[in-house]
Amino acid sequence: MLDLLLSLLVGWPAILVTVILALIGLIRNDHRFLFSAAILAFPFSWFISGLPELHFPAILNLFLPALLYGSSYFMFRGREMIAWLLSIPFFLAVLLLLFLVWSQ
Repeated sequence: MLDLLLSLLVGWPAILVTVILALIGLIRNDHRFLFSAAILAFPFSWFISGLPELHFPAILNLFLPALLYGSSYFMFRGREMIAWLLSIPFFLAVLLLLFLVWSQ
């Protein structure tokens, strides 16, 4: 049971749900979806911060949820372009992780 819960919070289901929530929040201009995505992004970004294959400092992975929090804040304030720009590094990190998994 604990393994299932861990895989749901840290594995690909959590990453997929987070990306979907972030995209819905950005497209619909709704900060609540972005905030939910930021909450869901914390466990798996904390988990991938220990992977040596990523070749950049682990502390940068912990800033990924902070980028979504910032995106949620700017979406709340009505600054959609800044919210989109803040979310780009998050999507690029997920894409990097996807390419890393596919290459092995």
